[in-house]
Amino acid sequence: MAGFPSKAKGNQKGEVAKQPRPGIPLDKNQILELIPKTHGNLSRIADALGTTRGTVRRRCDNDPELKAALEDARERVIDELEESVWDRAQNSNDTTLQLFLLKTQAKHRGYEQDEAKNAAKDIATAAFDFIINKSKNPAEPS
Repeated sequence: MAGFPSKAKGNQKGEVAKQPRPGIPLDKNQILELIPKTHGNLSRIADALGTTRGTVRRRCDNDPELKAALEDARERVIDELEESVWDRAQNSNDTTLQLFLLKTQAKHRGYEQDEAKNAAKDIATAAFDFIINKSKNPAEPS
C-alpha cells in the first residue's frame, strides 16, 4: 500500500526497531524528549526505547506530566494540519475543500451542512418566487 512502510520503524523512518528490553525501567526524561520528536507517536517512542507500545502507553497514562506532553504534541500536529488545510484552501481552486471548511468552520455565518435545512430553504424560495411573480406553480407539470 502506498504511504505505508514495509518494515518496522524505529525512531526514524525506515529504521528497524530495537529489541524489547524487559524489566528495564523507562526513563521519563527520554520519553519527554521523544514525544515532540515523534509527534506523540507511541509506536515510534517504544521502538526508540526498545520496549512495547503498551508499556509506553501505560507509563504515559500513569504520569500526569507525560500525559500532558503527549496531548500537547498531538494537538500541535492537529494545529499544523489545520494550517496546511487552510493554506491549501486559500491558494487553490479546490472548491470541495473550501466548502467543507465553510460548512464546518463558518456555521455562525450561515454556512450549513444540514441538507434538510438546505431543502427547506429551496422550498421556501420557490414558494416566495411563486407568490411574488404570480407565475405558474413550479410543482405543476408543464
